[in-house]
Amino acid sequence: MRGLRRLVFVGVIGGLLAAIPLSAVASVNILAGDVGRGELSFNQALTSAVRGGLEPQIADTMMWRYSQVHALKSSAWWQVPLAEQDKLDKLTLLRSDLQTLYQDQVAQSREALLRQVHRWDAAMAEAQNAGISADGLEASRSRFMSYAAQTPTPGGLDAMASVLSQQSTILDGRTAAYRTARAQVDAAQQNAQTLLAGAAQYPQLSLAGFQAQISAATAGVGSVHGADGFTPILAQLQQTATAIQGLLDSRTNAFNQLSSTRSTLASAQSIGASVGSIPGTINALAAQLNVAGTQGTFDSLSSQLYQQKQLLASAIYYKQMQPLSYSAGAGKLILISLSRQVLTAYQDGTPVLTTYVATGRPALPTPPGVYHIFAKYSPYKMISPWAYGSPYWYPPSWTNWAMEFAGGGYFIHDAPWRSWYGPGSNIYNGTHGCVNVPYSPMSFLWGWTPMGTTVVVQY
Repeated sequence: MRGLRRLVFVGVIGGLLAAIPLSAVASVNILAGDVGRGELSFNQALTSAVRGGLEPQIADTMMWRYSQVHALKSSAWWQVPLAEQDKLDKLTLLRSDLQTLYQDQVAQSREALLRQVHRWDAAMAEAQNAGISADGLEASRSRFMSYAAQTPTPGGLDAMASVLSQQSTILDGRTAAYRTARAQVDAAQQNAQTLLAGAAQYPQLSLAGFQAQISAATAGVGSVHGADGFTPILAQLQQTATAIQGLLDSRTNAFNQLSSTRSTLASAQSIGASVGSIPGTINALAAQLNVAGTQGTFDSLSSQLYQQKQLLASAIYYKQMQPLSYSAGAGKLILISLSRQVLTAYQDGTPVLTTYVATGRPALPTPPGVYHIFAKYSPYKMISPWAYGSPYWYPPSWTNWAMEFAGGGYFIHDAPWRSWYGPGSNIYNGTHGCVNVPYSPMSFLWGWTPMGTTVVVQY
């Protein structure tokens, strides 16, 4: 009997011991299935989030955390259920964290879209108040607000925000271009009106047409809805301003020409030049100038006054180029007038050459007197007798022909560096005492003048 009970006890204990591994295996299998489903669910959720626009950095972090969970292993068979349960809990937390991060990103993207909607509203209101065209752009905010009110993906919200940002940028560009063009038109109008007001001080000017052009150009400003619409208006205003300025310039030029011509007349009369009927012609043109009103008239009068000035210049030249009066007698003689800045060469009492010259400056005048040519050089290098630093110093200078007539270095010579001869040249651009002669007359004098030729310098 005792043996039988011992046998039963041993059998019961053995059965219990055998059941423990079977139960553990069943539990592990269940947990493993839950873990597999959890991993699948997480992977699907992560894939969906990435497709929806989840930030790559967040996705990488979640994948790293998932790899850490996936790598969890137990060190003993009896720890397997605990390890699987731990893995399942971590997968649940991972899924929850993913959902939270994804929703946070959705909220941020929605907020960004709403900011773009606000910016769009402001840009659209500004454009509408200015009358700027919104053609080709989304004129209503309802589509954007409807999309923002839903719960789409961050990528969708970001894409919508990007579209709205692009449209806002386009509208801002149109507004900026409109403002710039409008400012240019306003400035052009102000400029034209200012010029017109300045021209109005001369009542004889014909200005009605200019005012009509300005009014016609600005009449259409209010109906312009884009920068391009201001282009023809700006062009018209600028053209009108240019025309007004041209009229004023022509008037100024004509009166300046009148003043210059009268000055030349006074010079001609002062030296006894023959001026004929030129004074009367100038007075008649001046009378017409006082009542002229158009640019064409001013230009015509200016041209006619210039012609009279040229006639006077010719009369002055003819008078000044008359041979110097001198009882030369037989032989050759060179006569130089310091007051007229003229040289005349005589052959047996008859003038053979008359030319403008340039004589000494006031501080270094050409000395008057009677001299004779005592040296001739061709070519000749002029060397300054004044030291460097002196106001009279000049660099070494070559001449083609030089004839010395007075001791101390007084020459009659050509001057390749000079372009001004005649009255005034000695006062404002005089020599160091020599007599400068233009190239062609000096070429004649060199061949014509023998040694010993008399040179007379007089006032």
